[in-house]
Formats: sequence, C-alpha cells, structure tokens
Amino acid sequence: MFRGSLVELYDKEGNILNTNYLNYNTRDSIATFYFGASMKSNDGKIMESDNGTYTAAEKKFTFEDNVQIFTDSVIISSVQVDYLTQTDEVIFNENTVAWRNENILYANSGRYKRPQNLFIFNKDGYILTKEQELWADLMEYYRNTGDADLYNNVQILDTVQSSICMADKVAYRPAKSEIELTANPSVGMYSMENDRPDTLFLAADTILYRTIKMYEVDSNSIVQASERLKLSNVDPIAIHDEERKALRKKKGDAPAPVQAPAPEAKADTLAAADIVPPADSLQTVKDTSGVAFIDAYHNVKFHRSDIQGLCDSLVYTGLDSMARFYGRPVMWYNGINQFAADSIQGVMKNRQLDKVNLLSNAFIAVQEDTIHYNQIKASEMAAYFSNNELYRFDALGGVSAIFYMEEDSTITLMDQEECKMLTARIRNNEIQRTRSIGDLKQNVFPVYNLPLENQRLKGFDWRGGERPATRFEVVTRGIRESRREEIQGMELPEFIYTHKYFPDAAPPIMEYREHILKYKE
Repeated sequence: MFRGSLVELYDKEGNILNTNYLNYNTRDSIATFYFGASMKSNDGKIMESDNGTYTAAEKKFTFEDNVQIFTDSVIISSVQVDYLTQTDEVIFNENTVAWRNENILYANSGRYKRPQNLFIFNKDGYILTKEQELWADLMEYYRNTGDADLYNNVQILDTVQSSICMADKVAYRPAKSEIELTANPSVGMYSMENDRPDTLFLAADTILYRTIKMYEVDSNSIVQASERLKLSNVDPIAIHDEERKALRKKKGDAPAPVQAPAPEAKADTLAAADIVPPADSLQTVKDTSGVAFIDAYHNVKFHRSDIQGLCDSLVYTGLDSMARFYGRPVMWYNGINQFAADSIQGVMKNRQLDKVNLLSNAFIAVQEDTIHYNQIKASEMAAYFSNNELYRFDALGGVSAIFYMEEDSTITLMDQEECKMLTARIRNNEIQRTRSIGDLKQNVFPVYNLPLENQRLKGFDWRGGERPATRFEVVTRGIRESRREEIQGMELPEFIYTHKYFPDAAPPIMEYREHILKYKE
C-alpha cells in the first residue's frame, strides 16, 4: 500500500502513472489506484480518472469514473476505458465522447486503434459536424482524414441542405464532399409547403450525394446548368403569341389576346452569368455556400405528398435546382395525372416544383375513372406549377389529344383532336380550357358503344399500379431526431489530475480545449 504526496508507477513501455493512493498485489501483479490519477505515455498521451487498475500480465491500464484522455489532438471523456499498452489501443464503454476540432463523436461502446488512427464504434455511434449529424450501428472513423465507413441503420442529417441520407452501408468522405450510399439507400429532402412540413423521399440501388462549395464547382458544370435553365425557360406558346401579335400589329389588325403566364417565383439558383465574374473583375470573395448534387442509379422511386415517380436513374444538381430522370421515367401528380416521356426534367424554384419538361415521346394521361383517361401525346410537353399546383400544360409538336365531356356528371362524348401545338389551363385539378394552334383536326364521338381501343392514343400505358402511394413504399425507416443541442452542450474535460501530477503537460491540452470551445460559440 503506497501513500504519499506523489506515488509513481512505471511499466516497461515507459508509461508513468502518478497518484497519491496505490495498492500493488505482488501475487498477481495488479496495481489499484484511488482518488485520482493521471498517466503520461512514452509518446505524450494523457489519461486520467478517479479510480482504476494496472494489470501487468495483460499490459493493460483500466481507468474508471470520470475518465479523461488527450491524444492525437483529440479530447475524450468516458465512464470506463481499457488502455492496451502493447497494441496502443483504447477500449471504451458507455457515454464516451470525443472532441476533434469542430467535430464531436459519441458512442456507448468501441475502441480507438491509435496506430491506424481509427475509431470503431459498435453501439450507438454518432458523429456531429458543423453541418451534419451521423448515426450508425457500426462506425469506422479515421481521425486523420475525417473519413467514415458506416454500417446498419445509418442516417446522415444535413441541416444546411435540409436533407436526410439513410442506408445500411455508407462511405462518408468529407474531404471530397461525398457520401456514397449502398445497401437499401434513400434520401429525404424536406421543406415547408403551404406552412406544412413535407419531405421528398428518394430510393435507389445506389445513391451518390455530394455537397460542394460554390467556388469549388467546376466552371463547365456551371455553364451547362445555366444552359439547361435557359432552355427550360423557353416558352414556345408565348413566343408564338408574341409573333402573332407582332404580325397582327404589322397588318394593322387588333392584337390577339395573349394568355399571361402565372407569376413565376424567383429561382433559388444562380445562372452562370450570376456566378462567374467578368474577366477584369477584381472580386476575390469566395462563395462558400454549399451546392447539393445527387446521382441515383437503378430502380429509382420517389414520393412526396403531391408527386411520385419511377425511373432507372436520376441526376439532381443544386446549380439549376433541376432533377433529370432517365430510363422509362414516369411521374404522377395528385395520383390521377401521369407524365411519361423518354426523359423528364423537374425544375424547382424556392424549394417548390415549378415546371416539368417531358422530352421526346411525351404522353400525359389524366384519369377520369377506371375506364376513361384524358390523353395528350406530343413530341415534347411542359407542365407548369404555381405554389405546387398544376395550372397549365403545353404540348409541342405533332399533338394528338383525347378529352372527355360530361352531361349531368356522366361522360357522354369523346373529343379527339390533332394540331401542331396545344395549351391547356388547369384549376382544381380539372381542365378549364384548351387552345389548339395550327391545322386543327377535330372529331367528336359518343362514348356509348365506342370500342375501348378507339378511346386510346397510340402509346397509352397507364402505370398507376406502380405508383408508390405512400412514403413507406419508398422508405420504411424511421427518422431520428437531432441531437445537436444535446451533444454540443456536453462539458469538455478539465484534466484536474493532469494539472496536479503533470503540470508541464497541461497547458497544451488547455490551449486545444480553448480551440474547441471557439467552435461551440
């Protein structure tokens, strides 16, 4: 039994444990220390706790109660840890917190393999960064790079991009601003719609999610996004009407009325001209805002309360807030409006759906009942939205259409039309009026005894049975609540025993502690 103002224990690896109270059992070579101790390793690691043991046969220090560690620019607190001196490995238990610059790690079980700079969390693993929160049943976190491999019940909450990534296998690469999700991956992008929270859930076989600082985005990507937006904003119907108006004015006739498009919200994106300064500019301020990119491959499906869809692959970029769908894409709006084409583009403005472009072999079907479908077929189409409500659609090039008409709430007639272009106005999910442009051919047939094949345009394919009607047909996982406030509120260790027993080692620790506290502010 050793008692005194300073009791020192040395091992063969050069580790020194200082305390005031230590018992040593010579039979089994186990030392037990009480009432506070601090250990300094041969390469400068600091470990302290209220109580603990040293087992010579296993070359193991066990620290218990109020454990505090400083190693490799990481501050750690825990209830109990084992330090294996031969392998330079720390094994920890419940309520373990690690601070690394602005990041905070938490787990209830795991280990730190110091030679590999590797933290392994195998129970309740959690990582907090400036912009994200990460959860997983199993985490492998590399201290020197910040990279992490996450397994089982993974969730990543990105507060800046208002998104949630979920999967059972995730490669997290912050230096590249990349998150690769495999094994049941999905992404949720949440927003407020009409003062109600709403989330777009997306699932696929593989999802690559990237967030890149604007100043780091490739200039070619910016130009391409600007060109896509420019093309998307072209309004052939408005151009036609302006040309017609100009022609009438030139002839001295009264101008034809022009349908005024609904007011458009200001885009929440920047065109290339807004992003790239002129060559003679002296601007040096970097745009550090984050831009989200999502690539989803194979068996893509998505759901939001008002819109759902399927395709083989999807590409989304925050530069133009545009999602592009490929591989037999199909979308449903309010369950009864089906949009299909060889490829589809969805354009968002202010986090709301603004326009859907149907490119090549476009087909819109609107379900009236289980038999009757209003149908429009054209080379291309565009559907326009305001406040997430469909208010207009245009068919452009080689238009064929079928519309049903009712008498006393009963469908009695079918109107079949062909023209060059067609535009329709929608209100409360019903067609209010249509306007045909160029060489209209029109026939009206009574529906009674009209063969069903005569009520279908070529290429009609109602795929409503494939529609993911609820978000649980896309994502079955529950959403974890944020722990940011709780984790950020955890107190950093103060290393009172290190101040007492290794006063020369304390100042660098306190300096780093102050460095971490600045991030908390």
